[in-house]
Amino acid sequence: MFSKTRIISGLIMAVAVLLILLIDDKSLSFVVFGIIIYFAIDEAKKFFKDSANIWLVFIFYILGTYFEKPLFFATLLCLLVIGHLVYIKSRNLKPALAYLYPIVPIFALWQVYLEHGAFALFWLIFIVAMCDTCAYFIGKLFGSTPFSPTSPNKTREGVVGGISCATIFGCLIGLFVYDFFLSLIISFLVAVFAVIGDLLESYFKRHAKIKDSGNLIPGHGGILDRIDAVIIAAFVMVALL
Repeated sequence: MFSKTRIISGLIMAVAVLLILLIDDKSLSFVVFGIIIYFAIDEAKKFFKDSANIWLVFIFYILGTYFEKPLFFATLLCLLVIGHLVYIKSRNLKPALAYLYPIVPIFALWQVYLEHGAFALFWLIFIVAMCDTCAYFIGKLFGSTPFSPTSPNKTREGVVGGISCATIFGCLIGLFVYDFFLSLIISFLVAVFAVIGDLLESYFKRHAKIKDSGNLIPGHGGILDRIDAVIIAAFVMVALL
């Protein structure tokens, strides 16, 4: 079960996120995302043994914000890095992974906020949280079949239950703003890609032989441990909203 420290940290994070979304101030959100990017870059070093240039990332973050096309500028950043590696005749393009993940997904999440506002961001986080929470409890109660060797603690029953619950409750939230079909499709796909995001980080951590991406949040690990599913699921909303 959850430890007391994990529960307290989770409640603090939930309240903080809710307050930021309720305030819905672009300048404040810009600073918050900047902080997330800073810690995400630092944590990603453990995965790839390479670090993204933080100043270069922030230049593209500012440009993406100014033109309100952060995902486009994230793509340009990756192409620039790959171009540099090709120019210096690098033995491999692996250093570009530090830009592809987690920078591009975080920029995608930022674009969700810039284009669609606080409600879309809240909706996204809600769906992912429902998927994760319901998958945990359903898996504990009914799970028996391992889901993936990448994440052996997950069960198929838990994942299917989590996606199903997230789709239903996410759709109900989406109906406050969007039509039924769009709410249903987005809720389902966000839940599916949230699972993929969680698996992706689990894969990176197992490959790097580490338990958590960091120790910033007591009981929860690092920033990437908390947003891994959200940032990958963000691509769904960028594509469909």
